[in-house]
Amino acid sequence: MTDDDSQGKVHSSSDGGITGKHAGGGPPELRVGSKTEDQVNTITLRLVPIACFRVDDIRFGFNSSFVTSDPTQNDIRKELQLLVDLIEANPDSPLSIFGHADPVGNDDYNKALSGRRATVIYALLISTTDPNTAVKLWQGVAKAENWGSDQRQQMQSLTGVPDGTADADLFKAYMQKLTPSELQISKENFLAQGKDAKGKGDYQGCSEFNPQLIFSKTKNDAFEKDPDKTLRDDANSFNRRVIVLLFQKGSKVEPEKWPCPRVNEGIGGCRVRFFSDGDTRRAKRLPDDDRKFDDKQDTFACRFYQKLVTDSPCETAMTLVKIRLFDAQARPLPFAPCVITETGQTPRGVRATGAPPSPLGTTAGAAPGSFPTANKDDGMVTLRVKNLPATANLRWSRPKATENTSAAAPDPKDLEDFEFHMDVTIDVPDADQQASPKKRLKNLGYDTDPSGKKVPGMGDPVEAFQRDYKPQFPDIVVDGIMNQPTIDDSKSSHDATKTVLRAGSDISLTR
Repeated sequence: MTDDDSQGKVHSSSDGGITGKHAGGGPPELRVGSKTEDQVNTITLRLVPIACFRVDDIRFGFNSSFVTSDPTQNDIRKELQLLVDLIEANPDSPLSIFGHADPVGNDDYNKALSGRRATVIYALLISTTDPNTAVKLWQGVAKAENWGSDQRQQMQSLTGVPDGTADADLFKAYMQKLTPSELQISKENFLAQGKDAKGKGDYQGCSEFNPQLIFSKTKNDAFEKDPDKTLRDDANSFNRRVIVLLFQKGSKVEPEKWPCPRVNEGIGGCRVRFFSDGDTRRAKRLPDDDRKFDDKQDTFACRFYQKLVTDSPCETAMTLVKIRLFDAQARPLPFAPCVITETGQTPRGVRATGAPPSPLGTTAGAAPGSFPTANKDDGMVTLRVKNLPATANLRWSRPKATENTSAAAPDPKDLEDFEFHMDVTIDVPDADQQASPKKRLKNLGYDTDPSGKKVPGMGDPVEAFQRDYKPQFPDIVVDGIMNQPTIDDSKSSHDATKTVLRAGSDISLTR
């Protein structure tokens, strides 16, 4: 084993997932005893994952197993293409799928939800070789979750099939759109080779038993007091994931000997595989610090699963960060072209979430001083960050009125042709009471650096923030002083990506 193989490494990544190579395990050690009689030793190789594929929560509807789509291909097609490359690099490696939920709600509900997510990913992976089985699996999940007009409209929008199309045909067309044709995976390519009708050994849900992140008591108390659970749910998104493990060539299991229960079975089969202190491991909160699996590997309750993924790059604490793009008047910019340069990474071109201008042309926007009316998920770009705090450089522009859904992401080599650019501080720490508020205001477009380029007509940036946000926060006094109400209100607006429209707009957009 070379030094390069001594630890798992990320193979490739996208907005909604990663693929990775596990640490090289070296050849197995086999111990046999000598005998004078005619006897045979039976040797069974241990299960060793050699690679992994991760699909993040961003690719599913909230509290749902529906795989969302975007006409600009900012969806699971990115991750499935990464899987194609991973399988080509690891031919004949059998797979098994593990769904995970966040530690909110009860174990039984989350066991079912995580199992449904594992099921829909399994169905996608076999949809090119066994579309009938894949469709039946999706029909079962759709019935359990009461998929309705929202899901069907999204599938129709992507596929172009007419209203009234039968679910079986709609699901089949949707999966065909999402799944690359070169992804040729059959039931026999899974660890239990499809021998069990309910997928035992091939796909399973792990409920909330293996959290990557457990909030500190201080943070959790704040989340619980806030009636709006958006920030809590966003912070918990890393726990909601589907992991696909690729095992050594030739690995296989008999379903009846596989320890994980089926997706339609209860949590009892999971609990018998817990560490003796499993409930403590997954529930203990530190007073002020988050607990992460990466730190001490003591947040997973299931000892079987932890043994499989201890060094997996798909189970490392790479935080998903959402950044919302605005124009100079704080209007959100759906479909905005953007180039992201993260520290130590190659620049990459992306499109912000949301649809392009439709119909083509523009109309007047909302009144200055009001909240933007665009969908709260529009205008988002996503970063995957391993070490926090961090800084990323973003360059972006308003989408052109003539661009439609076929418009490509920008060329990351063209860094000059953008209207806006900013070094964004990610995960601003609260420890520095002087620097942190200034960094948040800068992220919101109120540049507090005396040498920086301020927005024309803004004046003092602290006073400008106070003036713009006072209608939303009555405790603010417009005096240009970075006092506690200003600090608290700037943090609230910053972390929720909730800004107000500024005066002086000469821009009008239709969304």
